[in-house]
Amino acid sequence: MPPITLAVLGGSGVGTPELFHALLHWPANARPEMRVILLGRPGRSEHKLERVRQISQRLVRQANPPIEVESTTNWRAGLAGADYVLNQVRIGGLAARAHDETFPQALGIAGEETIGPGGFANALRTIPPVLEALRLVNEVAPQAVVLNLTNPAGIVQHAAGRYTDTRFISLCDSPMTLAEDVAKLVKLPREEVHIDYLGMNHLGWITGVHNEAGDLMDQALERIEQLPYLGVDSTYIRATRAIPIPYVRYYLHPQRMLAQQQGKTPRARQLQELEKELLAAFEQAEAEDDPSRILGRRGALWYSAIIIPVLDAMVNDRNSIWVVNIVNNDQVSWLPSETVIEVPVHINRRGIHPLPIPEDTLSEGLRALLYAQAAYEALAVPAIVEQKRDLALQALVAHPLIRSIEQAEAVVQAVWPAGGIEV
Repeated sequence: MPPITLAVLGGSGVGTPELFHALLHWPANARPEMRVILLGRPGRSEHKLERVRQISQRLVRQANPPIEVESTTNWRAGLAGADYVLNQVRIGGLAARAHDETFPQALGIAGEETIGPGGFANALRTIPPVLEALRLVNEVAPQAVVLNLTNPAGIVQHAAGRYTDTRFISLCDSPMTLAEDVAKLVKLPREEVHIDYLGMNHLGWITGVHNEAGDLMDQALERIEQLPYLGVDSTYIRATRAIPIPYVRYYLHPQRMLAQQQGKTPRARQLQELEKELLAAFEQAEAEDDPSRILGRRGALWYSAIIIPVLDAMVNDRNSIWVVNIVNNDQVSWLPSETVIEVPVHINRRGIHPLPIPEDTLSEGLRALLYAQAAYEALAVPAIVEQKRDLALQALVAHPLIRSIEQAEAVVQAVWPAGGIEV
């Protein structure tokens, strides 16, 4: 098996060592020899990048096949010749995330970094530098596959597809995590349960559950109260026969979500404290033989849940099924062709191969919600890239969480042109 090079944009993130922990759990007989290059930004992140490199290198020092760990702030050099690029940049850091999670509350909307006004602010900051990085990938590693974790993942992929020629795929662990939990509802191993899924990033539903013996959806719906973290009323889930990922609750219960946030510390502030603790722990672990004890606190489940499985499917030609984000290209006839949808696909060495999508897989009400989100993204991407404020206003008016032109204008005033925070 030939060696591969994986470049990690945003490699200084304190969750990055969990990537290497996940790599070590990739079966050695299936994992190629690897060179992993962590890319950080010059300046404030350099010290953090070095700490992350050191702890990651120590985690994999005895890996067989070997995993070589490097770091650099020279993105051109770090990306050159990469086979795969993992994009996990967070433009503006956790301070920007805290802004996204709080400013919408004053406008009567729950704050979240991937959804609604917070998601728009995030996209406004994130899309231009990500496109700049992708153009560099096109130049120095044109054959690389970019695996995207950067949020808001769907609209970032929409921009990548519209303005670059990169081989780009956004991944999210939420659909696969929900599939695991639904398999538990029907009391079967995950590998014996087939899941139908349709949506957009952070707005999607399991629409079918079955195995070789027959349909299991009724059984799953009967027990749906066993998944209270979904946050959507069980009566509605049964009525629509669609099991939502947890982010859907922001769309279906917006006032409830706003009320739950009142007076609470935003998640970003908690993560800022955790980041400080982890960086201190990284330094203390330098003298230890086994630094793995500090892993898991960030809860970076996405590496083991979706990143390594997709890498494995591509590298080892698995032809396995995963839920990922792809361009619609008329596979869902009632959504625009350019919409980035989240659906089950076969993944192998030759790429991504969508599975057939039944026409009647979602109720009309949920279709309308997806269509509104698609219209928002189609308007928001050129508004952000081409810096068109009037188009940004139109995009926000189309957003399913924004109820008036006045509310949309308030969002634009709060964030235009740089996401409301210095980066």
